[in-house]
Amino acid sequence: MTKRPPTPKANWEEIFSHLIPLWRRLHKLPSGPIDHLQTREFRSLVEAVSSYPESKDFSDKNQLGAHLLYEWPLHLAQGLSLLQELPIKPQRVLDIGSGAAPFAISALMYGATEAFAMDISAPALKYAGELAGLLGHPLSVREHDCKDLRKMPTQGRFDLIIVAYALDEMFSTLEAKLRYVRSLYGMLSETGYLLLVDSSENTKNKKMLELRDALVKEHVRIQAPCIWKGLCPALDKGAPCYAQRPFEKPFMISEIQRSAKINLSSLKMSYLLFKHPSLPMLDTEERLYRIISPPIETFRGPRYFLCGVDGRKMLGSQLKEHPKQSRAYEYLKRGDAIAIQNPVEVGDDLQVAEDTTLVLKAPCDKPLI
Repeated sequence: MTKRPPTPKANWEEIFSHLIPLWRRLHKLPSGPIDHLQTREFRSLVEAVSSYPESKDFSDKNQLGAHLLYEWPLHLAQGLSLLQELPIKPQRVLDIGSGAAPFAISALMYGATEAFAMDISAPALKYAGELAGLLGHPLSVREHDCKDLRKMPTQGRFDLIIVAYALDEMFSTLEAKLRYVRSLYGMLSETGYLLLVDSSENTKNKKMLELRDALVKEHVRIQAPCIWKGLCPALDKGAPCYAQRPFEKPFMISEIQRSAKINLSSLKMSYLLFKHPSLPMLDTEERLYRIISPPIETFRGPRYFLCGVDGRKMLGSQLKEHPKQSRAYEYLKRGDAIAIQNPVEVGDDLQVAEDTTLVLKAPCDKPLI
């Protein structure tokens, strides 16, 4: 593993110039403009997206088409955002339950030198390989029942294993998921990471938090997003806790969402990034917290939910102007990691005062080291 690379950015114009012809070929349609769909094509895509099921069957060309032209770009953007929380660049990556491999390709864009996409769907893998080639990345595809890790079509250990939008589809019980994750740990290099991703929808998010708590009881090491190492206070209160990242949407995504009446202004996902047990825990005496909500407007001004070294808190300020040592308060975003000193404390409420120091330790898409 080597030093972290510069932040990669998706060239959406180029990406859709490849996705659109592939989508037409999937549906056996004549060639057309590579930068947009024609009216009848667009209507059929919106219909497929509107009826896209939670459990996917990529042998169905409408579902695979919706994956390629709608879900795939969103998942690529999520991958590019989440991988920036890795402290260093992974060389060897395995994407399990990959579909058309947006997460594996995001890892290659991020700088991985070798990536494997593994899925039970041969059609999805076919398009994964073609897309990677068109974008100039060397992706290896492996058709395999991903629930079975005993006869893996890959060898060796991995610096990063990704299971995105697949774990809950493969296993219905928490116990089965735990057994699977334990097996994945045995496939990591000694400096490796495991990334789990799923929807921010309440039921999916709750299942992710339940898995987190079960793994915390087994003393796993969480890189992100959790700073608090105990049982999840959000789950205890029946509240969701998921990531939200800004997203400059490509025109195609905006048009699909407008026509399908999908209200999604940002990237939202539940995720957990674990480190290999041989890697050290975060060791600090600072009062660190993650911002876990957007600003909540109150009669006392904007306030934030925090989760950090001593659990769940609220953060606010009644200062009209912040001095230099707390000016970061004015620019906080959901997902940012902060350190705070000398707040005014009333129970679980923290107030930024004149002598409070508030420092941004890591923006929402950067690693907390």
